[in-house]
Amino acid sequence: MSLPRPALAAFAALIALAPAALAAEAIVTVQGSNAVEVVDLDASRVVATIPVPGSPAGVALSPDRATAYVTRPDGPGLAVIDLAARRVTGLVPLPGGPLGIAVNPVSGAVYAADWYAARVFVLVTKDGALTLDGEIATGASPSGIAVTPDGATMLVANREDDSVSVVDAKTRRESARLKVGHHPFGITLDATGSRAYTANVTGNDVSVIDVAARREIGRVKTGDRPYVVALAGGRGFVTDQYGNTVTVFDLATLAPVATIDVGDHPEGIAASSDGKRLYVANWGSNTLSVIDAATLAVIKDIAVGDGPRAFGDFLR
Repeated sequence: MSLPRPALAAFAALIALAPAALAAEAIVTVQGSNAVEVVDLDASRVVATIPVPGSPAGVALSPDRATAYVTRPDGPGLAVIDLAARRVTGLVPLPGGPLGIAVNPVSGAVYAADWYAARVFVLVTKDGALTLDGEIATGASPSGIAVTPDGATMLVANREDDSVSVVDAKTRRESARLKVGHHPFGITLDATGSRAYTANVTGNDVSVIDVAARREIGRVKTGDRPYVVALAGGRGFVTDQYGNTVTVFDLATLAPVATIDVGDHPEGIAASSDGKRLYVANWGSNTLSVIDAATLAVIKDIAVGDGPRAFGDFLR
C-alpha cells in the first residue's frame, strides 16, 4: 500500500533528519601542522582539525575506538582526544621523547616508548584522567609497540639495540629479547598474535618473528628505509620511506609480490577492518594514498595537513 503524499513527505523529512551512519575515519597526526586531523575515508576529505602541540607523531586508539592517544615528542608527553567531541581532553607530561604508542586491547592500559632512553611508560586511567603508572625496561631507543589480542604480551622494537623486547603485560617485565635486523622501528602483529613483523630501517628488510617460539624465522627484502608493516589479504605491505613505495610480500612464503609507487616519504600504514584497503601517510607530500588490496593499485590520494606520520593504530 502506498503512503499518501503528506505522509510520504513527512517520512522523507524524518529520513533527512536522521543521523548519517558513521563513516570510516583515519586519525592522522600531522606533525608540521601541530595537529591531529580526522579524515572521512568515504568522502576522502579532512572533516576536523584538532590542535595538538608538541609535534604529534604516534597514535593509538582505545579498545572502544572512542579515544585517541597521541605522542608529543616535543612536549614531551601525550595528548588524550575525545573523538566524538573532536577535542583534546588532557595533556599528560612525560620525560624523554615519547614516540611509539599502543593500547592494551583488554585492560586499556596505554604504553608509550621513550625514544631517548630504554623504557616504555605505562599509563592507566585513574579518577577519569590518564596517569603515569610506572615504566618497563627495554632495549635502547624503543619505537614501535604491539600488544597481543589477549592483552597478555607486549612486543617492543628497540631501534638502537637491533632487538625486540617481549614483555609480560601483567608483571611489566621483559621475558625475552630477540635479535632482529638493523634498526627495527615499526612492529605489527597478525590477528592471532602468533607472528610479528618488524620493519628494519637500515637493513632494508622485515624480520618475521614466531611469538610463541620467541625467535626470528625469516627475513623479507624491502625498498629503501622500511618504516611500518600492515597486513591484509594474506600479504604484508611495507612503507619504504626513501623509496616512495610500498613493498608487498606473501605472508605464507615471504616472497616479494610487488612494489607500489605512493607519495613522498611514506610512513604510517594501516589496513581497513575488511582488509580491502590500505591507507598510507605520505609525510613529504601531505597525502594519504589509498591502495586496493586486491589489485595493488593506488586508487586515490587524499590531501591532509603538513607532515602526516600516523605512526600506529590510526583507523576506526
